[in-house]
Amino acid sequence: MPLPAPSPLAARPTVALGCTGLHFPADAVRAAHENGIAPVLMHRLTGEDGSADAGPREMLAATVNALKHAGHAGAWGAGCTIRTTEEAAAFAIAGYTWFSCAIGDKIDPRADAMSLDALDAEIVALEDSGCLAAEWHARYTDREWPLASARTLRCEDETLARVAVKFGRALAHAAQLQQAIRTLWSGHGAAPDCELCFAGGRERWSDEEFLFLALESAHSGLSPTCISPPLGAAWQPGAEFAGDENDLATMLGCFGEIAALTGPLKVGIHHAAGKAALQTLRQRTLGARAHLDSEEDAWLATLDRLAHQQPEVFRRWLCVAQEQFPFAASGMALTITEEDVHVLPQVGDADLAATFLGDVRGRQFLLSTFSDVLRSDRALRAAVSAGR
Repeated sequence: MPLPAPSPLAARPTVALGCTGLHFPADAVRAAHENGIAPVLMHRLTGEDGSADAGPREMLAATVNALKHAGHAGAWGAGCTIRTTEEAAAFAIAGYTWFSCAIGDKIDPRADAMSLDALDAEIVALEDSGCLAAEWHARYTDREWPLASARTLRCEDETLARVAVKFGRALAHAAQLQQAIRTLWSGHGAAPDCELCFAGGRERWSDEEFLFLALESAHSGLSPTCISPPLGAAWQPGAEFAGDENDLATMLGCFGEIAALTGPLKVGIHHAAGKAALQTLRQRTLGARAHLDSEEDAWLATLDRLAHQQPEVFRRWLCVAQEQFPFAASGMALTITEEDVHVLPQVGDADLAATFLGDVRGRQFLLSTFSDVLRSDRALRAAVSAGR
């Protein structure tokens, strides 16, 4: 069967997979298809100032060729991670169908500790700037939302003010990204999928925070396909989950019930690479309402290949990653610290992969800086793109 064009996937269960020049996840694509899960092949602009050496069209063409070579014949999504309207426009023109809006840095971290007077002043500022619509709070006053588990959620006035301040500017930025996508998208049929991605932070969200985002994004017209929350300090990239699995299952289950209130909304689980119990957890809590992001598997495979086949390039990668770590890892839930990164272990070529990919701290060091290394170093981008 011929390869179908990439398409919006809406309510279908999905998994995000990374692809680089040195690695294409053919086995993961095949496994997803066999399990009734649609793969979303993810892409990023990686050049200086957000301009890629290979543009969105070239990256998508390479992915199409790889999918054809792998014999894929099922539904799939052409995914991209975007932070700016310029990135949104570039991928929209090229016809991408899944837009992961990385807007976690737009959250206001002051909201949880603000005084009531400061909260009131910030609410007024958000309303004046258009981040919050006039009378937005009326949608929440004296309202309750019953969940399938017989729980009932409500937003008290102070809680509502804090979540509105926390997420108001992030939602406004997401609206700007979506406007650029809608204006320039060259795809066909249904509107492209939009993911609001806040994953990776140290603090877990409350049920009320997820409720506000689900309801407010639906009411404002964002209508995302997926919202990806942070899952707390124990849910880290490149590491097994170190927390209470029952507690996490309860939280994800509640998020899934909230998602059901607003139609075909999925809960995104990022940093899925290296989580042995994740498939069981997903089935237990979210079922078809899960979107797993395993993009980091491809990053690790690419780095493993460099470590084994081009150790001199891998050592250059370590040096650039060391420079980028203090900025790239800010706010992320990680075991490795900046102090650990100051002095990297000196090992022979044969031990590079075991030292930096076989250890959780090494994986986190490399994963937290992967995109920033590619963005900042043209020679390393060329090495990674060599397989395209």
